[in-house]
Amino acid sequence: MSDIIWTTKQPFQALALTGGGFRGLFAAQALQCMEEHLGHPVGRHFDISCGTSIGGIVALAVAFEIPMKKVVEVFTAQGEEIFPSHKHPKGKFQIGYDLFKHRNRPRYSSTPLKAAIASLIPGDALLGDAIHPVAIPAVNVTEGRPQVFKTRHKPEWHRDLKLKAIDVALATSAAPTFFELAEVSGSLYSDGGLFANAPDLIACHEAEHYLNAPIDAVRILSIGTTTKSYSISFNAGRNFGVADWMQDARLFSVMISAQQQFVDQLMSHRLGDRYLRLDKEPSQEQASDLGLDVATPVAIKTLKALATKATTDLIGNRLDAYLAHTPQLKLIKGE
Repeated sequence: MSDIIWTTKQPFQALALTGGGFRGLFAAQALQCMEEHLGHPVGRHFDISCGTSIGGIVALAVAFEIPMKKVVEVFTAQGEEIFPSHKHPKGKFQIGYDLFKHRNRPRYSSTPLKAAIASLIPGDALLGDAIHPVAIPAVNVTEGRPQVFKTRHKPEWHRDLKLKAIDVALATSAAPTFFELAEVSGSLYSDGGLFANAPDLIACHEAEHYLNAPIDAVRILSIGTTTKSYSISFNAGRNFGVADWMQDARLFSVMISAQQQFVDQLMSHRLGDRYLRLDKEPSQEQASDLGLDVATPVAIKTLKALATKATTDLIGNRLDAYLAHTPQLKLIKGE
């Protein structure tokens, strides 16, 4: 791939999909709007797709040209099975009891999540079977280091070709306390959101370091999960304990928000107008209906509505250049 010449007229274009639990339905709906506008799979317009956690699952769907309409339908139909609403404790006593009950086991079973992924990507599909390049971060907790699963978009890369795509999807989405650790090739993995919930920097590094793209020829479309900011009221106090941080996934919401804002700032500084962030911060009332593990009918309607509005506002405007892009980067097939 060293013979590719990247220029401002023929840039390296990446799709970066943020993690955010069930709120990832926002990204899937946004991509569905794009596919309805294009009339074909959106993956055909990106040199690479990067995604973390739920964003990783959607990025794999993009790489395998799974219709986003199907992704939205699966998340909508199976969301309550993945995140049952009756498991949301209310009040300090219930929260305390819930913490005790889950002191040595995750809150949710991975079985419904695996079933949802399998209904999108065949269980025997390998990462090497992908149609388009993809990069998926996770944390190898057996070795104690971050890892990015990749397709073979460089000749010398063979490591991940024979990994099952569904295993990679489970690895990047194995959120601590929510799901059990995933096992891939004898190692245990946890959610890539622990270090790269916003994988925009991974996409940029992939372009510059591995594929020799100059920074002024890099362009990124980043799609969020309605999580631009998250703040804590003074009414909550200052003496937060375990129960306080775990209530309504407060700790993870702070991590996701802080990471995203930091990455947004860095990417905006580095890429300028070649960085397009597609997201929509919900109103205060809407925010109360959403959550990392909230898959209620109201949450579904809200996420779809926010994504549709945010995307259609950009079609016919800044999004058009991204949807007109013809990628140069291709996968290398064979051993």
